[in-house]
Amino acid sequence: MRRKSPSRREFLQRSSAVVASGCVLGAWNRELFAQIDPSAGARQAVACSRREAGDAAREVLLQGGNAIDAAVAGLLVQCVIEPSNVGLGGYGGSLVYHQAKSGRVQAIDFDARAPRNLDPASLTLANQSHGYLAVGVPGVVAGIDLAMREFGTLPFKTLAKASLALAENGISVTPGLARTFHEHFQEVDSDSQHALFPNGVAAEGGRWVQSDLAQLIRRLGDDGPASFYSGDIAATICKQVQANGGVLAEEDFHDFQAALVEPLHIAYRGYDLYTPPLPSGGLTSLSILKTLEQFDIGKLPPWNARYIELFAGASNLAWGERNEYFGDPDFVTVPVEELLSEQSAIERADVMRQATPTTPARPSGPSHTVNLVVIDKDRNLVSWTATHGNFFGSKVAIDGLGLLLGHGMSRFDLKSDSPNYPAAGKRPQHNMSPLLVMRDGQPCAGLGLPGGTKIVTVTAQLAMNLMDFKAPPQQIVSAPRIHTEGEEPIQVTADTPAEVVEELRERGHRVEVKQALGAGANAVVIEAKSGDVQAAASKGSSGVLVF
Repeated sequence: MRRKSPSRREFLQRSSAVVASGCVLGAWNRELFAQIDPSAGARQAVACSRREAGDAAREVLLQGGNAIDAAVAGLLVQCVIEPSNVGLGGYGGSLVYHQAKSGRVQAIDFDARAPRNLDPASLTLANQSHGYLAVGVPGVVAGIDLAMREFGTLPFKTLAKASLALAENGISVTPGLARTFHEHFQEVDSDSQHALFPNGVAAEGGRWVQSDLAQLIRRLGDDGPASFYSGDIAATICKQVQANGGVLAEEDFHDFQAALVEPLHIAYRGYDLYTPPLPSGGLTSLSILKTLEQFDIGKLPPWNARYIELFAGASNLAWGERNEYFGDPDFVTVPVEELLSEQSAIERADVMRQATPTTPARPSGPSHTVNLVVIDKDRNLVSWTATHGNFFGSKVAIDGLGLLLGHGMSRFDLKSDSPNYPAAGKRPQHNMSPLLVMRDGQPCAGLGLPGGTKIVTVTAQLAMNLMDFKAPPQQIVSAPRIHTEGEEPIQVTADTPAEVVEELRERGHRVEVKQALGAGANAVVIEAKSGDVQAAASKGSSGVLVF
Protein backbone atom coordinates (compact mmCIF):
# COMPACT_ATOMS: atom_id res chain seq x y z
CA MET A 1 0.00 0.00 0.00
CA ARG A 2 1.37 3.39 -0.95
CA ARG A 3 1.91 5.93 1.78
CA LYS A 4 0.76 9.51 1.14
CA SER A 5 3.51 12.03 1.69
CA PRO A 6 3.10 15.61 2.91
CA SER A 7 3.94 18.39 0.49
CA ARG A 8 7.47 19.73 0.30
CA ARG A 9 6.25 23.19 1.25
CA GLU A 10 4.85 21.74 4.49
CA PHE A 11 8.17 20.01 5.07
CA LEU A 12 10.22 23.17 4.52
CA GLN A 13 7.92 25.14 6.79
CA ARG A 14 8.65 22.62 9.56
CA SER A 15 12.43 22.83 9.09
CA SER A 16 13.92 24.90 11.88
CA ALA A 17 16.51 27.58 11.29
CA VAL A 18 18.91 27.89 14.18
CA VAL A 19 22.13 29.63 13.20
CA ALA A 20 22.44 32.83 11.16
CA SER A 21 24.74 32.64 8.15
CA GLY A 22 27.42 35.24 7.52
CA CYS A 23 29.51 36.00 4.47
CA VAL A 24 33.08 35.92 5.81
CA LEU A 25 35.32 33.73 3.62
CA GLY A 26 37.91 31.49 5.22
CA ALA A 27 41.39 31.22 3.77
CA TRP A 28 42.42 28.27 1.65
CA ASN A 29 45.33 27.38 -0.53
CA ARG A 30 44.09 26.95 -4.08
CA GLU A 31 47.32 25.14 -4.94
CA LEU A 32 45.67 22.03 -3.46
CA PHE A 33 43.70 21.91 -6.68
CA ALA A 34 46.57 22.59 -9.07
CA GLN A 35 46.01 20.64 -12.27
CA ILE A 36 48.22 17.68 -13.15
CA ASP A 37 48.97 16.35 -16.61
CA PRO A 38 46.58 13.70 -17.86
CA SER A 39 47.88 10.22 -18.62
CA ALA A 40 48.91 10.80 -22.23
CA GLY A 41 47.20 8.42 -24.62
CA ALA A 42 45.45 6.33 -21.96
CA ARG A 43 42.04 5.10 -23.10
CA GLN A 44 41.00 2.53 -20.46
CA ALA A 45 40.97 2.63 -16.68
CA VAL A 46 39.87 0.79 -13.56
CA ALA A 47 39.48 2.36 -10.12
CA CYS A 48 38.70 0.18 -7.12
CA SER A 49 40.05 -0.65 -3.66
CA ARG A 50 42.20 -3.73 -4.38
CA ARG A 51 44.89 -4.50 -6.94
CA GLU A 52 43.70 -8.08 -7.36
CA ALA A 53 40.30 -6.82 -8.52
CA GLY A 54 41.89 -4.16 -10.71
CA ASP A 55 44.16 -6.73 -12.35
CA ALA A 56 41.19 -9.00 -13.10
CA ALA A 57 39.28 -6.11 -14.67
CA ARG A 58 42.31 -5.01 -16.71
CA GLU A 59 42.88 -8.54 -18.02
CA VAL A 60 39.29 -8.70 -19.26
CA LEU A 61 39.64 -5.34 -21.00
CA LEU A 62 42.84 -6.50 -22.70
CA GLN A 63 40.97 -9.61 -23.88
CA GLY A 64 38.46 -7.38 -25.65
CA GLY A 65 35.79 -7.30 -22.97
CA ASN A 66 33.89 -4.11 -22.28
CA ALA A 67 33.48 -2.04 -19.11
CA ILE A 68 30.64 -4.23 -17.78
CA ASP A 69 32.65 -7.41 -18.36
CA ALA A 70 35.64 -5.90 -16.55
CA ALA A 71 33.53 -4.65 -13.65
CA VAL A 72 31.98 -8.11 -13.21
CA ALA A 73 35.44 -9.70 -13.12
CA GLY A 74 36.65 -7.18 -10.56
CA LEU A 75 33.53 -7.47 -8.40
CA LEU A 76 33.78 -11.28 -8.37
CA VAL A 77 37.34 -10.99 -7.09
CA GLN A 78 36.21 -8.61 -4.36
CA CYS A 79 33.53 -11.14 -3.39
CA VAL A 80 36.38 -13.57 -2.64
CA ILE A 81 39.03 -11.34 -1.08
CA GLU A 82 36.86 -8.81 0.81
CA PRO A 83 34.51 -11.16 2.70
CA SER A 84 33.47 -8.57 5.28
CA ASN A 85 32.44 -6.07 2.60
CA VAL A 86 30.70 -7.94 -0.19
CA GLY A 87 30.05 -11.42 -1.51
CA LEU A 88 27.89 -13.49 -3.82
CA GLY A 89 25.39 -13.53 -0.96
CA GLY A 90 25.56 -9.76 -0.54
CA TYR A 91 22.20 -8.10 -0.09
CA GLY A 92 22.42 -5.80 -3.09
CA GLY A 93 23.44 -2.57 -4.69
CA SER A 94 23.12 -0.67 -7.95
CA LEU A 95 25.07 0.50 -10.96
CA VAL A 96 24.85 3.27 -13.55
CA TYR A 97 26.18 2.68 -17.08
CA HIS A 98 26.88 4.74 -20.18
CA GLN A 99 26.67 2.60 -23.31
CA ALA A 100 28.71 4.24 -26.05
CA LYS A 101 26.93 2.54 -28.97
CA SER A 102 23.47 3.80 -28.05
CA GLY A 103 24.59 6.92 -26.21
CA ARG A 104 22.18 6.02 -23.39
CA VAL A 105 22.75 6.08 -19.66
CA GLN A 106 20.91 3.31 -17.80
CA ALA A 107 20.90 1.88 -14.31
CA ILE A 108 20.43 -1.51 -12.70
CA ASP A 109 18.85 -1.99 -9.29
CA PHE A 110 19.59 -5.24 -7.47
CA ASP A 111 18.47 -4.33 -3.98
CA ALA A 112 17.28 -7.11 -1.69
CA ARG A 113 13.59 -7.74 -1.06
CA ALA A 114 12.10 -8.73 2.26
CA PRO A 115 10.82 -12.32 2.43
CA ARG A 116 7.16 -12.86 1.61
CA ASN A 117 6.60 -14.41 5.03
CA LEU A 118 8.18 -11.54 6.95
CA ASP A 119 6.24 -10.26 9.95
CA PRO A 120 7.51 -6.69 10.48
CA ALA A 121 6.58 -6.93 14.16
CA SER A 122 9.13 -9.72 14.58
CA LEU A 123 12.05 -7.43 13.78
CA THR A 124 14.09 -5.70 16.47
CA LEU A 125 17.19 -3.53 16.22
CA ALA A 126 19.22 -6.62 17.14
CA ASN A 127 17.73 -9.32 14.93
CA GLN A 128 17.35 -7.10 11.87
CA SER A 129 21.12 -6.60 11.96
CA HIS A 130 22.51 -10.04 12.75
CA GLY A 131 21.14 -13.52 12.43
CA TYR A 132 18.69 -15.34 10.22
CA LEU A 133 15.85 -12.78 10.36
CA ALA A 134 18.25 -10.15 9.02
CA VAL A 135 18.46 -11.96 5.69
CA GLY A 136 16.49 -10.83 2.64
CA VAL A 137 16.76 -12.18 -0.88
CA PRO A 138 20.44 -11.58 -1.83
CA GLY A 139 20.69 -9.43 -4.96
CA VAL A 140 24.37 -9.30 -5.97
CA VAL A 141 24.30 -12.32 -8.31
CA ALA A 142 21.07 -11.10 -9.92
CA GLY A 143 22.73 -7.76 -10.60
CA ILE A 144 25.71 -9.47 -12.20
CA ASP A 145 23.43 -11.70 -14.27
CA LEU A 146 21.30 -8.84 -15.60
CA ALA A 147 24.30 -6.62 -16.35
CA MET A 148 25.92 -9.42 -18.34
CA ARG A 149 22.74 -10.21 -20.28
CA GLU A 150 21.99 -6.59 -21.11
CA PHE A 151 25.46 -5.18 -21.72
CA GLY A 152 28.20 -7.80 -21.38
CA THR A 153 30.07 -9.61 -24.14
CA LEU A 154 31.99 -12.42 -22.42
CA PRO A 155 30.71 -15.53 -20.61
CA PHE A 156 30.63 -15.85 -16.82
CA LYS A 157 33.30 -18.58 -16.89
CA THR A 158 35.75 -16.19 -18.50
CA LEU A 159 34.94 -13.36 -16.12
CA ALA A 160 35.19 -15.63 -13.06
CA LYS A 161 38.66 -17.03 -13.79
CA ALA A 162 40.53 -14.77 -11.39
CA SER A 163 38.00 -15.09 -8.56
CA LEU A 164 37.88 -18.88 -8.97
CA ALA A 165 41.65 -19.15 -8.76
CA LEU A 166 41.74 -17.02 -5.60
CA ALA A 167 39.02 -19.10 -3.96
CA GLU A 168 40.66 -22.40 -4.89
CA ASN A 169 44.27 -21.47 -4.15
CA GLY A 170 43.53 -19.28 -1.15
CA ILE A 171 44.47 -15.78 -0.14
CA SER A 172 47.21 -14.80 2.28
CA VAL A 173 46.02 -14.26 5.83
CA THR A 174 47.48 -10.92 6.89
CA PRO A 175 47.55 -9.86 10.55
CA GLY A 176 44.50 -7.66 9.96
CA LEU A 177 42.58 -10.44 8.24
CA ALA A 178 43.50 -12.87 11.02
CA ARG A 179 42.10 -10.48 13.63
CA THR A 180 38.97 -10.01 11.54
CA PHE A 181 38.45 -13.76 11.23
CA HIS A 182 38.97 -14.31 14.94
CA GLU A 183 36.46 -11.61 15.89
CA HIS A 184 33.92 -12.87 13.37
CA PHE A 185 34.30 -16.51 14.46
CA GLN A 186 33.33 -15.62 18.02
CA GLU A 187 30.08 -13.94 16.90
CA VAL A 188 28.49 -16.55 14.63
CA ASP A 189 26.66 -19.85 15.05
CA SER A 190 28.29 -23.23 14.49
CA ASP A 191 26.81 -23.68 11.00
CA SER A 192 28.30 -20.38 9.89
CA GLN A 193 31.63 -21.17 11.52
CA HIS A 194 31.89 -24.44 9.61
CA ALA A 195 30.72 -22.82 6.37
CA LEU A 196 33.65 -20.40 6.29
CA PHE A 197 36.28 -22.31 8.26
CA PRO A 198 35.67 -26.07 7.84
CA ASN A 199 39.24 -26.74 8.93
CA GLY A 200 39.34 -24.12 11.69
CA VAL A 201 39.99 -20.41 11.53
CA ALA A 202 42.75 -19.56 9.08
CA ALA A 203 45.82 -18.43 11.01
CA GLU A 204 48.02 -15.42 10.38
CA GLY A 205 50.66 -16.19 7.78
CA GLY A 206 48.66 -19.04 6.29
CA ARG A 207 46.26 -19.19 3.37
CA TRP A 208 42.48 -19.08 3.50
CA VAL A 209 41.13 -21.51 0.95
CA GLN A 210 37.42 -21.28 0.10
CA SER A 211 36.76 -24.61 -1.58
CA ASP A 212 32.99 -24.53 -1.19
CA LEU A 213 32.79 -21.00 -2.60
CA ALA A 214 35.01 -22.08 -5.49
CA GLN A 215 32.61 -24.91 -6.23
CA LEU A 216 29.71 -22.44 -6.17
CA ILE A 217 31.52 -20.18 -8.66
CA ARG A 218 32.09 -23.21 -10.91
CA ARG A 219 28.39 -24.09 -10.75
CA LEU A 220 27.40 -20.56 -11.71
CA GLY A 221 29.79 -20.82 -14.65
CA ASP A 222 28.36 -24.15 -15.78
CA ASP A 223 24.67 -23.40 -15.22
CA GLY A 224 24.64 -19.61 -15.50
CA PRO A 225 24.33 -17.07 -12.66
CA ALA A 226 20.53 -17.25 -12.83
CA SER A 227 20.83 -20.76 -11.34
CA PHE A 228 21.62 -19.08 -8.01
CA TYR A 229 17.90 -18.37 -7.67
CA SER A 230 16.60 -21.85 -8.41
CA GLY A 231 17.31 -25.50 -7.69
CA ASP A 232 19.84 -26.74 -5.16
CA ILE A 233 21.49 -23.42 -4.37
CA ALA A 234 18.31 -21.64 -3.28
CA ALA A 235 17.10 -24.79 -1.47
CA THR A 236 20.35 -25.11 0.49
CA ILE A 237 20.25 -21.47 1.57
CA CYS A 238 16.60 -21.57 2.64
CA LYS A 239 16.94 -24.87 4.50
CA GLN A 240 19.62 -23.48 6.82
CA VAL A 241 17.88 -20.11 7.21
CA GLN A 242 14.54 -21.67 8.14
CA ALA A 243 16.16 -24.22 10.47
CA ASN A 244 17.49 -21.28 12.49
CA GLY A 245 14.33 -19.19 12.73
CA GLY A 246 14.50 -17.24 9.47
CA VAL A 247 11.62 -16.94 7.01
CA LEU A 248 13.40 -16.74 3.65
CA ALA A 249 11.76 -19.22 1.24
CA GLU A 250 12.62 -20.75 -2.12
CA GLU A 251 9.66 -18.89 -3.65
CA ASP A 252 11.36 -15.63 -2.68
CA PHE A 253 14.36 -16.66 -4.76
CA HIS A 254 12.28 -17.85 -7.71
CA ASP A 255 10.43 -14.53 -7.89
CA PHE A 256 13.44 -12.28 -7.39
CA GLN A 257 14.75 -10.20 -10.29
CA ALA A 258 17.16 -7.34 -10.68
CA ALA A 259 15.71 -4.48 -12.72
CA LEU A 260 16.96 -2.36 -15.61
CA VAL A 261 15.74 1.13 -14.69
CA GLU A 262 15.97 4.71 -15.85
CA PRO A 263 18.50 6.64 -13.76
CA LEU A 264 17.75 9.85 -11.95
CA HIS A 265 19.11 12.85 -13.85
CA ILE A 266 19.86 16.48 -13.15
CA ALA A 267 21.64 19.23 -15.03
CA TYR A 268 24.31 20.92 -12.91
CA ARG A 269 26.42 23.83 -14.17
CA GLY A 270 26.42 22.56 -17.75
CA TYR A 271 26.94 18.89 -16.87
CA ASP A 272 24.46 16.02 -16.81
CA LEU A 273 24.54 13.80 -13.73
CA TYR A 274 23.06 10.29 -13.49
CA THR A 275 22.58 7.96 -10.54
CA PRO A 276 20.28 4.97 -9.89
CA PRO A 277 16.77 5.75 -8.64
CA LEU A 278 15.20 4.82 -5.32
CA PRO A 279 15.70 2.81 -3.24
CA SER A 280 19.34 3.73 -3.98
CA GLY A 281 20.62 6.78 -2.12
CA GLY A 282 21.65 9.13 -4.93
CA LEU A 283 18.44 11.18 -4.85
CA THR A 284 19.85 12.86 -1.73
CA SER A 285 23.16 13.59 -3.49
CA LEU A 286 21.36 15.20 -6.42
CA SER A 287 19.09 17.22 -4.13
CA ILE A 288 22.13 18.65 -2.36
CA LEU A 289 23.70 19.60 -5.68
CA LYS A 290 20.57 21.23 -7.10
CA THR A 291 20.29 23.33 -3.94
CA LEU A 292 23.92 24.42 -4.04
CA GLU A 293 23.63 25.29 -7.73
CA GLN A 294 21.73 28.35 -6.48
CA PHE A 295 25.01 29.63 -4.96
CA ASP A 296 28.20 30.58 -6.78
CA ILE A 297 30.30 27.86 -5.15
CA GLY A 298 33.10 28.09 -7.72
CA LYS A 299 34.00 31.59 -6.53
CA LEU A 300 34.54 30.40 -2.95
CA PRO A 301 37.92 29.08 -1.87
CA PRO A 302 37.55 25.28 -1.62
CA TRP A 303 36.65 24.07 1.84
CA ASN A 304 36.47 27.46 3.49
CA ALA A 305 34.01 28.09 6.32
CA ARG A 306 31.29 29.58 4.11
CA TYR A 307 31.41 26.62 1.73
CA ILE A 308 31.11 24.15 4.60
CA GLU A 309 28.25 26.16 6.09
CA LEU A 310 26.38 26.11 2.78
CA PHE A 311 26.96 22.43 2.24
CA ALA A 312 25.76 21.61 5.76
CA GLY A 313 22.55 23.55 5.18
CA ALA A 314 21.82 21.84 1.87
CA SER A 315 22.67 18.44 3.32
CA ASN A 316 20.42 18.93 6.35
CA LEU A 317 17.44 19.82 4.17
CA ALA A 318 18.07 16.91 1.80
CA TRP A 319 18.37 14.47 4.71
CA GLY A 320 15.16 15.77 6.18
CA GLU A 321 13.41 15.07 2.87
CA ARG A 322 14.97 11.60 2.78
CA ASN A 323 13.64 10.74 6.24
CA GLU A 324 10.23 12.21 5.40
CA TYR A 325 9.63 10.66 1.99
CA PHE A 326 12.07 7.95 0.92
CA GLY A 327 11.14 4.30 0.67
CA ASP A 328 10.58 1.62 -1.94
CA PRO A 329 8.55 3.40 -4.66
CA ASP A 330 6.66 0.14 -5.21
CA PHE A 331 5.13 0.75 -1.78
CA VAL A 332 5.22 4.50 -1.06
CA THR A 333 4.67 7.65 -3.07
CA VAL A 334 7.85 9.72 -3.35
CA PRO A 335 7.69 13.12 -5.11
CA VAL A 336 10.96 12.55 -6.99
CA GLU A 337 10.38 15.05 -9.81
CA GLU A 338 9.34 17.72 -7.34
CA LEU A 339 12.37 17.11 -5.11
CA LEU A 340 14.74 17.51 -8.07
CA SER A 341 12.93 20.48 -9.62
CA GLU A 342 14.41 23.93 -10.00
CA GLN A 343 11.59 25.36 -7.89
CA SER A 344 12.37 23.04 -4.97
CA ALA A 345 16.05 23.93 -5.22
CA ILE A 346 15.18 27.63 -5.10
CA GLU A 347 12.93 27.09 -2.07
CA ARG A 348 15.65 25.20 -0.21
CA ALA A 349 18.18 27.89 -1.07
CA ASP A 350 15.81 30.58 0.25
CA VAL A 351 15.57 28.68 3.56
CA MET A 352 19.37 28.53 3.69
CA ARG A 353 19.77 32.25 3.04
CA GLN A 354 17.77 32.95 6.16
CA ALA A 355 19.74 30.56 8.38
CA THR A 356 21.49 27.21 8.54
CA PRO A 357 18.54 24.78 8.59
CA THR A 358 18.24 21.60 10.59
CA THR A 359 15.71 18.77 10.56
CA PRO A 360 15.39 15.81 12.92
CA ALA A 361 18.36 13.50 12.38
CA ARG A 362 18.22 9.74 12.66
CA PRO A 363 21.06 7.53 13.89
CA SER A 364 23.44 6.12 11.33
CA GLY A 365 25.82 3.20 11.51
CA PRO A 366 28.95 1.91 9.80
CA SER A 367 28.89 0.19 6.44
CA HIS A 368 31.19 -2.14 4.54
CA THR A 369 30.76 -1.97 0.80
CA VAL A 370 32.74 -1.89 -2.47
CA ASN A 371 32.66 0.34 -5.54
CA LEU A 372 34.32 -0.04 -8.94
CA VAL A 373 34.54 2.47 -11.77
CA VAL A 374 35.60 1.19 -15.21
CA ILE A 375 35.93 2.74 -18.66
CA ASP A 376 36.86 0.83 -21.81
CA LYS A 377 38.42 1.92 -25.11
CA ASP A 378 34.99 2.50 -26.68
CA ARG A 379 33.92 4.90 -23.91
CA ASN A 380 31.54 2.54 -22.16
CA LEU A 381 31.64 3.72 -18.54
CA VAL A 382 30.22 2.15 -15.37
CA SER A 383 30.16 2.96 -11.67
CA TRP A 384 29.04 -0.10 -9.69
CA THR A 385 28.44 -0.38 -5.94
CA ALA A 386 27.56 -3.58 -4.03
CA THR A 387 27.49 -4.63 -0.39
CA HIS A 388 26.85 -7.07 2.43
CA GLY A 389 25.69 -4.10 4.51
CA ASN A 390 27.78 -3.77 7.64
CA PHE A 391 30.74 -5.88 8.77
CA PHE A 392 30.11 -9.45 7.48
CA GLY A 393 26.46 -8.56 6.86
CA SER A 394 24.07 -10.84 8.73
CA LYS A 395 26.99 -12.89 10.11
CA VAL A 396 25.26 -15.91 8.59
CA ALA A 397 27.15 -18.22 6.24
CA ILE A 398 25.65 -21.20 4.42
CA ASP A 399 27.35 -24.51 5.09
CA GLY A 400 28.30 -26.36 1.93
CA LEU A 401 28.34 -23.18 -0.16
CA GLY A 402 30.88 -21.07 1.72
CA LEU A 403 28.43 -18.23 1.20
CA LEU A 404 28.09 -15.23 3.52
CA LEU A 405 24.69 -13.53 3.45
CA GLY A 406 24.11 -9.79 3.69
CA HIS A 407 21.62 -8.18 6.03
CA GLY A 408 19.25 -6.19 3.88
CA MET A 409 16.65 -6.08 6.65
CA SER A 410 18.98 -3.84 8.65
CA ARG A 411 18.34 -1.04 6.17
CA PHE A 412 14.66 -0.75 7.09
CA ASP A 413 13.45 1.81 9.63
CA LEU A 414 11.47 0.15 12.42
CA LYS A 415 9.45 3.29 13.14
CA SER A 416 5.96 2.38 11.94
CA ASP A 417 5.30 5.83 10.44
CA SER A 418 8.44 5.72 8.29
CA PRO A 419 8.11 5.28 4.51
CA ASN A 420 11.03 2.85 4.91
CA TYR A 421 9.15 0.61 7.37
CA PRO A 422 9.57 -3.09 6.46
CA ALA A 423 6.93 -5.09 4.60
CA ALA A 424 6.86 -8.41 2.77
CA GLY A 425 8.45 -8.06 -0.67
CA LYS A 426 9.65 -4.50 0.00
CA ARG A 427 13.11 -3.21 -0.86
CA PRO A 428 14.98 -1.29 1.87
CA GLN A 429 16.17 2.25 1.30
CA HIS A 430 19.96 2.23 1.12
CA ASN A 431 22.87 4.62 0.69
CA MET A 432 24.73 3.43 -2.40
CA SER A 433 25.01 6.24 -4.96
CA PRO A 434 27.23 5.43 -7.96
CA LEU A 435 27.39 8.49 -10.21
CA LEU A 436 28.18 9.26 -13.86
CA VAL A 437 28.91 12.76 -15.13
CA MET A 438 28.26 13.55 -18.80
CA ARG A 439 28.81 16.66 -20.89
CA ASP A 440 27.47 17.29 -24.37
CA GLY A 441 26.43 13.66 -24.59
CA GLN A 442 29.91 12.34 -23.83
CA PRO A 443 31.20 10.71 -20.63
CA CYS A 444 33.10 13.08 -18.39
CA ALA A 445 33.59 11.08 -15.18
CA GLY A 446 32.53 8.08 -13.15
CA LEU A 447 32.52 8.47 -9.37
CA GLY A 448 31.67 6.26 -6.41
CA LEU A 449 32.56 5.06 -2.93
CA PRO A 450 31.55 2.85 0.01
CA GLY A 451 30.87 4.36 3.40
CA GLY A 452 27.35 3.97 4.80
CA THR A 453 25.30 7.14 5.12
CA LYS A 454 28.40 9.17 4.29
CA ILE A 455 28.15 7.90 0.70
CA VAL A 456 25.36 10.30 -0.25
CA THR A 457 27.02 13.44 1.08
CA VAL A 458 30.54 12.58 -0.11
CA THR A 459 29.23 11.69 -3.57
CA ALA A 460 27.90 15.23 -3.90
CA GLN A 461 31.28 16.56 -2.79
CA LEU A 462 33.17 14.44 -5.32
CA ALA A 463 30.98 15.93 -8.04
CA MET A 464 31.57 19.46 -6.76
CA ASN A 465 35.32 18.90 -6.57
CA LEU A 466 35.19 18.02 -10.26
CA MET A 467 32.74 20.61 -11.53
CA ASP A 468 33.02 23.58 -9.15
CA PHE A 469 36.68 23.40 -8.13
CA LYS A 470 38.05 21.82 -11.36
CA ALA A 471 40.12 19.35 -9.37
CA PRO A 472 42.01 16.51 -11.07
CA PRO A 473 41.13 12.94 -10.08
CA GLN A 474 43.51 12.40 -7.18
CA GLN A 475 42.38 15.60 -5.53
CA ILE A 476 38.72 14.80 -6.26
CA VAL A 477 38.98 11.72 -4.06
CA SER A 478 41.46 13.09 -1.49
CA ALA A 479 40.02 16.50 -0.62
CA PRO A 480 38.66 17.21 2.88
CA ARG A 481 35.14 15.95 3.53
CA ILE A 482 32.08 17.15 5.42
CA HIS A 483 29.02 15.30 6.65
CA THR A 484 25.72 16.18 8.28
CA GLU A 485 22.46 14.29 8.04
CA GLY A 486 19.79 16.47 9.53
CA GLU A 487 21.41 18.51 12.27
CA GLU A 488 24.70 19.52 13.80
CA PRO A 489 27.42 18.79 14.74
CA ILE A 490 29.01 19.41 11.38
CA GLN A 491 31.55 16.64 10.89
CA VAL A 492 34.73 17.44 8.97
CA THR A 493 37.82 15.37 8.25
CA ALA A 494 41.09 16.02 10.03
CA ASP A 495 42.70 17.45 6.89
CA THR A 496 40.35 20.45 7.03
CA PRO A 497 42.53 23.45 7.95
CA ALA A 498 42.46 24.29 11.65
CA GLU A 499 41.65 27.93 10.92
CA VAL A 500 38.54 26.87 9.00
CA VAL A 501 37.36 24.70 11.88
CA GLU A 502 37.97 27.56 14.31
CA GLU A 503 36.05 30.02 12.13
CA LEU A 504 33.06 27.66 11.97
CA ARG A 505 33.06 27.44 15.76
CA GLU A 506 33.33 31.22 16.08
CA ARG A 507 30.28 31.46 13.84
CA GLY A 508 28.33 29.37 16.33
CA HIS A 509 28.54 25.90 14.79
CA ARG A 510 29.23 22.69 16.63
CA VAL A 511 32.03 20.96 14.75
CA GLU A 512 33.47 17.46 15.14
CA VAL A 513 36.79 16.57 13.54
CA LYS A 514 36.94 12.98 12.27
CA GLN A 515 39.83 10.99 10.88
CA ALA A 516 37.61 9.78 8.03
CA LEU A 517 34.11 10.32 6.65
CA GLY A 518 33.09 7.53 4.33
CA ALA A 519 35.55 5.09 2.81
CA GLY A 520 37.93 5.26 -0.13
CA ALA A 521 36.47 6.91 -3.23
CA ASN A 522 37.08 6.06 -6.89
CA ALA A 523 37.19 8.44 -9.83
CA VAL A 524 37.72 8.00 -13.56
CA VAL A 525 37.86 11.26 -15.53
CA ILE A 526 37.95 11.72 -19.32
CA GLU A 527 39.76 14.79 -20.64
CA ALA A 528 37.33 16.51 -22.99
CA LYS A 529 39.66 17.61 -25.81
CA SER A 530 42.13 14.74 -26.05
CA GLY A 531 39.94 11.94 -24.74
CA ASP A 532 42.76 10.84 -22.44
CA VAL A 533 41.70 9.03 -19.29
CA GLN A 534 42.80 9.62 -15.72
CA ALA A 535 41.85 7.60 -12.66
CA ALA A 536 42.38 7.79 -8.92
CA ALA A 537 41.35 6.24 -5.65
CA SER A 538 41.70 7.40 -2.07
CA LYS A 539 44.80 6.72 -0.04
CA GLY A 540 45.14 3.05 0.87
CA SER A 541 43.52 1.78 -2.32
CA SER A 542 45.66 -0.21 -4.74
CA GLY A 543 43.26 -0.98 -7.57
CA VAL A 544 43.87 1.97 -9.92
CA LEU A 545 45.08 1.04 -13.41
CA VAL A 546 45.23 3.35 -16.44
CA PHE A 547 46.37 2.04 -19.82
